[in-house]
Amino acid sequence: MKQIYIFCIFCCSLLSSAYAQRISINEHWKFAKGDMDFSILTQQAAWTDITLPYTWNGQDGQDGGDNYYRGTGWYMRDLLIDENDRGKCIYLRFGAANYFTEVYLNGVSVGTHSGGYTAFTFDITPFVRYGVSNQLAVKVSNAEGLPIPPLSADFTFFGGLTRGVELIKKNKVHITAEDYGSDGVYIRQDKVTNDEATLSFTAKVRNTETKARKVIVSFLIKEQDGKVLEEHKQEVTIEADATMPVTSILRMHHPHLWNGKKDPYLYTTEVQVKIGSKITDNYVCPLGIRYYSIDPDKGFILNGHSYPLRGVSLHEERRDKGNAVSDTERKEDIDRIVAMGSNYIRLSHYQHGDFTYRYLDSLGIICWTETPVINKIKDTEEFAVNCENGLKSLIRQLYNHPSIVVWGVSNEINYRKGPNPVPLIERLNRLVHLEDPTRPSTLAAMFSERPTNFITDVYSNNRYDGWYYNTVEEIGTFADKLHQKYPQRCIGFSEYGAGAHPYHHQEGKGKPDVDGHWHPEGYQTYFHEGYLKAIQQRPYLWSTSVWAAYDFASDSRNEGNQPGINDKGLITHDRQIKKDAYYFYKVNWNPEPMVYICERRFVNRTQPETTLKLYSNCERVIFKLNGKEIPVKKGENHIYLSEKVVLKPGVNHAEAFAYQGDEWLEDKIVWYYLSEN
Repeated sequence: MKQIYIFCIFCCSLLSSAYAQRISINEHWKFAKGDMDFSILTQQAAWTDITLPYTWNGQDGQDGGDNYYRGTGWYMRDLLIDENDRGKCIYLRFGAANYFTEVYLNGVSVGTHSGGYTAFTFDITPFVRYGVSNQLAVKVSNAEGLPIPPLSADFTFFGGLTRGVELIKKNKVHITAEDYGSDGVYIRQDKVTNDEATLSFTAKVRNTETKARKVIVSFLIKEQDGKVLEEHKQEVTIEADATMPVTSILRMHHPHLWNGKKDPYLYTTEVQVKIGSKITDNYVCPLGIRYYSIDPDKGFILNGHSYPLRGVSLHEERRDKGNAVSDTERKEDIDRIVAMGSNYIRLSHYQHGDFTYRYLDSLGIICWTETPVINKIKDTEEFAVNCENGLKSLIRQLYNHPSIVVWGVSNEINYRKGPNPVPLIERLNRLVHLEDPTRPSTLAAMFSERPTNFITDVYSNNRYDGWYYNTVEEIGTFADKLHQKYPQRCIGFSEYGAGAHPYHHQEGKGKPDVDGHWHPEGYQTYFHEGYLKAIQQRPYLWSTSVWAAYDFASDSRNEGNQPGINDKGLITHDRQIKKDAYYFYKVNWNPEPMVYICERRFVNRTQPETTLKLYSNCERVIFKLNGKEIPVKKGENHIYLSEKVVLKPGVNHAEAFAYQGDEWLEDKIVWYYLSEN
């Protein structure tokens, strides 16, 4: 039943209604790379047929050298608007374009947009030719030096139309499509308890006619079976060529709460706009009702109960495709994270695609989402306004998602030399509170006690003790000192991680040169075993997120024998290998019985002695080497270790058997000892 409902959620979000149409126009595009004037575009450009989404940096943005193309690309296609659509309002909605965009229709500039990861909408009604082909051309630039965040970051800035484009057709009186790329409806959860929920609805209704119109706006909450639980109607008069916010308060008794992974219950909300008895527009979306708090000593609390947020950070990108990923790929990436047992994802370092948030809502996965103000800023009003517009777009577009619990305003903003970021971060923090008084602000800090880091409501820190500095064992001491010094602050780890190549292996846990070409997988495993131990001993940590779920493209990097890749992921960039650390988290976070032998890719051994390690959460575990049972001792966090064992020359068979009640599991691997004899 749950899977069926998830499918229905996505259908309701994507299908057109009888009152408005949303049509994907991702096919039949042509692309040309280069900064050409529009007047000569069709004569001189070398066009390639493509389907959106598409980035021109899919290859050169992941191969190292920090020399990927930063410039302009053009996208073009024909667009037929039916004669029957005359009299309607016609819009184009871009899911994202990285990161300065100008749109032309029939040779006329429709508008520009600054920002690479938020959606945006243009009203193209005045420019449309009905019944004939319209030429749509889109100029996108990811050139360096633009006053748009991010100016600098440890990931590739993939240029182009990195998400899909929709054609939207609406009646003359409709819910606005032009409020910072949002759907124009905002549901604020003013007060929620187990006994009652008070919800404030706002629908921004636009009248594009030349005369005032009396409009009835209905707000409905429905059960999953379609039964209407609450309904309220407002009759208003909207002046000609005007947009009016129409508000209503709905109260529910004994609401079925959205309770994370345990019970991600979703109602359905609908807003209808009517003139007389005729519906001219509507909006439908899932509604998850919940309340939460973040406590300096108890951490994250969901619906009155402790709910420690433990998970990963996720970049929205894929090998050879960059940010131009499909919803199917988004789902696959999230499913692997959920299978590991995560209840939380930090969506780094920018707004992700719409599907991601809908899917997290349906699964009960809590998330942090953020705006890409990273590393450094420009001390100009233009840059500040672009930062504000990006944050405003983020909040308004994602306002109704129960999975979102914090708005992130920056990442490691004190990390590089440059202008003082304090005034800008204070400005963005005020904007969060103005736009959404129900969710706290946060940021991801690098250096723990700089002034910028304490501006937001909730404190979070990117920590790499044991990788870039200090030792793994010092992370707990650091957290305790910070907690003692700032007892009223809520503290979390927004990042922690270590690099690993799945085919780099060594005996022992010696720390590698982090900038070198040797990143043994075993050290990453040791790193995460130490961090999780420290985290579990500190319930005051409101959230912790591994950096990162997957290896990802960062073209300036050259380490771990993978140029252009940040290899701190628990899963490889091509999604083919789950590293040992992935299974360490799975055995601790996912209660499903499992057994896993570590160092399975350390196939060719040059030392005769080794220690056997496996992970299991089962009641009984048996380990065999070459058919002989080897005693293993259970340690903390489901880690089993043997004493030193001796490998025989040639092939060695390792087998693990785990028993949980009547169920038994096994895992088998092969090692080769390359004896000098």
